[in-house]
Amino acid sequence: MLKFALIFVLSATSAILGAPQLQQSQDANGIELLRYNSTNNNEAGYQFTYEQSNKQIFSEVGTPKDSTDGTKVLAVEGAYTFVAPDGQTYWVNYRADENGFLPKTGTGTVGGIQPGQDAPVRN
Repeated sequence: MLKFALIFVLSATSAILGAPQLQQSQDANGIELLRYNSTNNNEAGYQFTYEQSNKQIFSEVGTPKDSTDGTKVLAVEGAYTFVAPDGQTYWVNYRADENGFLPKTGTGTVGGIQPGQDAPVRN
């Protein structure tokens, strides 16, 4: 199950990183892309961040490492924050590695990723 979860995270990340960059600065709902950075160093890892005018922020970094049994794994740390229709800010900071997916969640503006910040977020 753990290997499946890690493969799922890696597949989703690959899809995001492989997506073409946005050519327009605003979508049909008037949401602007304020910041977008993506670096893919193949076996050396990756990092991406995007930030939008609707206060949605998502950042993730993947770094290869050796597990305790000597197996190569990709350790991922990330964070995302969004404002829901109820006006509340929700955030998730997470780590995924050979020990599984370990999220930390909360609400409010303290604890999650902040504008201009990149993963990893530690609090």
